[in-house]
Amino acid sequence: MNFSTITDADFDSFYPVKLQRLSATHWTPVAVAKKALSFLNEDGKNTILDLGSGAGKFCLLAASWSNAEITGIEQRAQLVQQARKIASQLQLQNLQFLQGDLIHLDFKDFDSFYFFNSFEELINPKDKMDKEEELDIEAHQNRIEEIRKKFEQLKKGTRIATYCGECHEIPESYLLIKSENKGKLKFWEKRG
Repeated sequence: MNFSTITDADFDSFYPVKLQRLSATHWTPVAVAKKALSFLNEDGKNTILDLGSGAGKFCLLAASWSNAEITGIEQRAQLVQQARKIASQLQLQNLQFLQGDLIHLDFKDFDSFYFFNSFEELINPKDKMDKEEELDIEAHQNRIEEIRKKFEQLKKGTRIATYCGECHEIPESYLLIKSENKGKLKFWEKRG
């Protein structure tokens, strides 16, 4: 498959039907992934962390388009297994998927970050992947605050691409460089 011209429907065909149905809401569109990777890996030698990587679509695309070291972290084991399976099928070597809570990961090991509104399902019933989980506004606020603290501790020049969401997790020390996709895709860089 030619990844330079791949469509969302083409890529989503790698997934079982159940996961394909989640794509429009939960997986990064191909066009957005291209733009985000271009910003995050502008110098061509970055380590990129996808926070809440889900079934790995952004990571798989980014690894196929670049030499950057791509890492995805996801709490749902079944999604991590699916992402690893596709990475193996595609023989991608510059990619790893971790299963766990992103809050426990050391962000200082990475140069750039991709964040597709990973905590929205805690407050929006339309975005819930696990129907049995309860909405939890307090947990949402705590997660946003925890990730903001982690971003604040990173070095000058750190880049973040956010897709959807209110961007409350971005500290004031980051400058909004530009936005695209009607303001849904935002590019940030730490200035101080």
